[in-house]
Amino acid sequence: MLGALFISVFFENLHKKLYGPAGYEGLIEGYKAQGNAPGVWKDFMGFIADHASFFGPVQAVFELSLGLVLVLGVGTGVFSLIAAAHLTALWISELAPRRWVWELLSLIVVAVVVGIGSLPALLDGQRSWTSRILGPPTFRSLPLPSRLAVAVLCGSALTLVLLAAKTGTQAHYPQVAWQSGLTFGLAVAALGLLDYRRVEREVAVPA
Repeated sequence: MLGALFISVFFENLHKKLYGPAGYEGLIEGYKAQGNAPGVWKDFMGFIADHASFFGPVQAVFELSLGLVLVLGVGTGVFSLIAAAHLTALWISELAPRRWVWELLSLIVVAVVVGIGSLPALLDGQRSWTSRILGPPTFRSLPLPSRLAVAVLCGSALTLVLLAAKTGTQAHYPQVAWQSGLTFGLAVAALGLLDYRRVEREVAVPA
């Protein structure tokens, strides 16, 4: 779900042109002007806004990549904590009287819990580094057709949710919905294929 969040946010911001220099600078300056973030943080946001042509594309690549690795379950312990840090930075930036304080805070807690819960598998010294990074299998004995069916259902569900919410601009929310759903579904399908490698690694580790 965290992966789906970042994937859909990427396409929403892309269609809103928030990763471009002008859009990104306007977004950060808006947080700075309207928010209740500490002064030091506002100075930091000012630096980011002044270098929007660099940080906009960097954030675009970062958010899409983060979404994909979270869906694939690769290095989940680390990447979930990175997601928590990113969401925390956004939460501080968005602090304002008219915003619901729990809007992002609940997601931060979820990301921290997922990260901490996944760290033992990543730090298990009895397994190879490849096995640790890949993590435990998700689908286990589920056959390939069923895995692909799950991928189709996941992609379709995200598409329908975004269509219902009209996520993105009024003109582009259908594109945001199907692009997000397609990307999410393909990532879940890739997770199903990657799980065969995970199972092989799990079987190869002596009890």
